[in-house]
Amino acid sequence: MSAYLLLLGLLLGSFINLAADRIPRGESILRPRSHCRACGRQLDALDLLPVLGYAMRGGRCATCRCWIGASAPIVEGVAGLCMAAPILWLPLWPGVVAGLGLVVCWGVAVTGLAVRRYATGGRSG
Repeated sequence: MSAYLLLLGLLLGSFINLAADRIPRGESILRPRSHCRACGRQLDALDLLPVLGYAMRGGRCATCRCWIGASAPIVEGVAGLCMAAPILWLPLWPGVVAGLGLVVCWGVAVTGLAVRRYATGGRSG
């Protein structure tokens, strides 16, 4: 069960990355499909696999070879752990609810930091 929750957390982490990238710019989180910010190439199925796609592409776009950045797999990995870890200490359903709560908190924190970074032009403070 924890493997399924880890996978769910990784998928939610991928969505958190999308939200943190688009919300500060005022873009829709629904359309267009995910794409490379440098060359505009629409991401294929391999690119959309959380953590694994990043590792298989070497952290770069398959087309333009532009560096994606290490924050993507970190955000996804933390979300996966947030989702899976609570069932190690709690019964199944309370653990799932706690995991979802942690993932939501993580998503709000990551997106909030992205909004702040965007608003300050990348400067801290």
